[in-house]
Amino acid sequence: MALKRIGIGLVGAGFLADKFATCYRRDPRVKLVAVASRTEAHARSFAEKHGIKAWYTDYEEMIRRDDIDAINVCVPNFLHYSVTVSAAEHGKHVLCTKPLAVSTDQAEKMVKACRRANVKFMYGENWLYTPAAERIREIIREGGLGRILAIEAREQHSGTHSPYALKREYCGGGVLIHMAVHPIGFIMHMINKPVRRVYAELGNLLHNIEVEDYAVILMRFEGGESGIAQSNYITKGGMQDRIEIYGSEGMAFINLTHENPIRIYSDVGYSYVVEKASMSKGWTSPVIDENYQYGFCNMLSHFVTCILEDKEPLSTGEFGRDVLRVIFAGYESNRKKIAVVP
Repeated sequence: MALKRIGIGLVGAGFLADKFATCYRRDPRVKLVAVASRTEAHARSFAEKHGIKAWYTDYEEMIRRDDIDAINVCVPNFLHYSVTVSAAEHGKHVLCTKPLAVSTDQAEKMVKACRRANVKFMYGENWLYTPAAERIREIIREGGLGRILAIEAREQHSGTHSPYALKREYCGGGVLIHMAVHPIGFIMHMINKPVRRVYAELGNLLHNIEVEDYAVILMRFEGGESGIAQSNYITKGGMQDRIEIYGSEGMAFINLTHENPIRIYSDVGYSYVVEKASMSKGWTSPVIDENYQYGFCNMLSHFVTCILEDKEPLSTGEFGRDVLRVIFAGYESNRKKIAVVP
C-alpha cells in the first residue's frame, strides 16, 4: 500500500520557513506542495532551493489547492490571524508559529475557527520538541525530580533580524512577546497548572526602538509553583537558551544552544557557529544540526503524525492562546506596576 503523504503549503519564505522546509524534506510522509510569499522573487527562489514545484504571491490562492492538507504559518505576527482563519475555512490543518497572534481576541477567534472546521490546530513552540525537553519530560514523569517547585528559563541574544519585530503594530510588543514567549511556554507546559498571578518588568536598556529590549516576568501557578522567564536583545556571543528546573527531589540545568560535543579553536574563523554569534575566532562550540537541536524537526514530525493518526497535538492552539494571555498580563502588569491575574 502506498504511503500516505501530507501535502504542505508554506505561507512565508523567510528564516523560519527555510527551517521548516529543510525539516520537511527529511520526512517521507510529507510532500511540499507550494510556498507563498508576497514578493515574487522570494517565492520563486525559495521554491527552487527546496524543490517545490508551485509558488504564489497570494496565499489565499495557494490555500484553495485541493492537494494541500495543511498550512504552516511562517509570516510576521500580525498576519497569523488572517492566514490561520483562512486556512481553517478551507478545511486545512494549521501549524502556527509563536506567538499565536498580536492579541488575545485574535487568538480566541483562531481557536474557534479551527474548532468549527474540525481541523488540527497546533501551536508551533519548538522548545517543547527539543531532544532536551523530551528527555526531561520523561525524567519528570518518572519522578526523578520529585514535585516541580520552580523553573527559570531565558532566551536572549543581541537583537532581532526581523524589522517587523521592532514595531508594536506588527509584532504585538517587543522582546516579551517575540522571545520570552519561548521560556514562558516551556515553563507553563512543564508545570502544567493554571497561572494565577503575573508580574513583569520591561525596559529599553540599549536599543533606541519603540518596543522593549529587556523583559523579565514572574508567574505564580495554582499549586504555588514559581516560574521566571527572561529575554533581552542585549546579550553578545550568540543565542542563549537556558533553563533551570528545581524539584523537591532534584534539579536540572538545560542549555539548548551551546551544549555541543565539538570545541574548535580558530585564528581565522569559519562560516557559522550558532544563531546570532558574530564571531568564530578563538574557542567556539559550533552547532551540529540547529533544526534538530532546537526542536523544529521533531515539532513538524509530530504535526504530521497528529494529522495521519488523528491525535491531539502536544502544543494545541488553546495552549498558545493561554501563553498569549500570560504575555499580555505581563504588559498590563508593567504598565500598572502591580501583579495581574491573566
